[in-house]
Amino acid sequence: MTNTVKADASPEKRLFISLLTRDIPLVAAFLDLVDNSINAAVEPFANRLRTASEYLALFGDETVNPAVTIEMTVSSTRVEIRDTAGGISAKTAEDHVFKFGRGDEPGSSSDRLSVYGIGLKRAIFKLGNNITIRSDHIDGGFDLNLQVAAWAQSNEQPWKINISPRKPVDPGKTGTTIVVTELYDEVSRRLNDGVFTGQLRDAVSRTYAYYAAKLVTIVVNGQVVDGTKIDLGENHASESFNFGNVTCAVTAGIGVPEGGAFRDRSSGWFVFCNGRAVISADKSTLTGWGGGGLPIFQPKHRPFLGTVFFVSERPEELPWTTTKAGINEDSAIWQTARRHMAAIGRIVISFLDSRYNDEGTEIASADLQSAAGENRVSVLSAAVASPRTFSVPAKIENASVRIQYDAQASDIKRIAAHLKKPGMSGSDVGRHTFNYFLRNEVGTD
Repeated sequence: MTNTVKADASPEKRLFISLLTRDIPLVAAFLDLVDNSINAAVEPFANRLRTASEYLALFGDETVNPAVTIEMTVSSTRVEIRDTAGGISAKTAEDHVFKFGRGDEPGSSSDRLSVYGIGLKRAIFKLGNNITIRSDHIDGGFDLNLQVAAWAQSNEQPWKINISPRKPVDPGKTGTTIVVTELYDEVSRRLNDGVFTGQLRDAVSRTYAYYAAKLVTIVVNGQVVDGTKIDLGENHASESFNFGNVTCAVTAGIGVPEGGAFRDRSSGWFVFCNGRAVISADKSTLTGWGGGGLPIFQPKHRPFLGTVFFVSERPEELPWTTTKAGINEDSAIWQTARRHMAAIGRIVISFLDSRYNDEGTEIASADLQSAAGENRVSVLSAAVASPRTFSVPAKIENASVRIQYDAQASDIKRIAAHLKKPGMSGSDVGRHTFNYFLRNEVGTD
């Protein structure tokens, strides 16, 4: 009989932290921190956020207004995020919050944005070495003071993080504050580049459009960030389906122009998981463009706006990645959704193709606005409405036709000189000669 020994297979903390944080963009790390606060803010409404229709019902409930403030203060030396939500109890912190991943036990039934059990840890480890957390809860919260480098050198098994219980507080005094100092050099440089804060505000605005409008107020460096408004015309197509514990609603139509023009940032597909925008204005093969049932996205398609709204009480069953900033393309529910997206998106794209013109990348025409319908509809309302189809308007013939032809430059100059207007352009000469012929040879009505 061969003797056996047990080889050491315990994880090495520094390698684990490096692997955990290496591939997450800095903006996504900040969004993970916001997710933590929003998840706490959503907890009192969890039983009203189980389906897409319930998200709409809560969105339209005028008695519900933002009651939680999430405030981020960002500088090259310090990151702080403070919220006035319900806080984290000492018991929850001890048993769940600092685990790397989830065990076999189910997560909290109130979780909507907490998926894999790594977001909070990954975010704070991404930023810096010195981490403090203070959380006040009606059942008693906790304090944490962690030096990441020292903790990573410890060989303690199993891994533990020391926390100190706090006394219970009254309901109006709950909340969580996370402060990270001794920021890593690459983080400090990004936060000091003069661009990052604007990128963060933009990401917060797009990602939390639903929550910022109804449940929370988000402040970045003293400035309130409003959620991005994405509206459809009332003429749109929509359908929904169930896949296991997930409901999904797909919508496609013509967006609402900004300043009379259709903008790139408001076109393409927008995908939401439990009210959180996962991808925005996507025009790639991920959402079916150029090989997945839709043509390659071109400037003439800028009026197109499509939304996909996934909802589940079990967030781990939604098709988002661990960073919640992308889609798991191999997910069965995503593949099902793509078929629905192609089916209802095709009719809108066919209409846009039929009226192609050379106006360029910011198409602004009365017939498109008429096709969209007189009224605008929020994408959330459209996503959970009764199934409907896009009504293809009758093609409107243009009242004018562009005339283009080549002429000798010397002849253009001779005509301009004859008219005693040597500065006339070729198009001006063409217009003058056309009007002359129409008036003197054809006659005008």
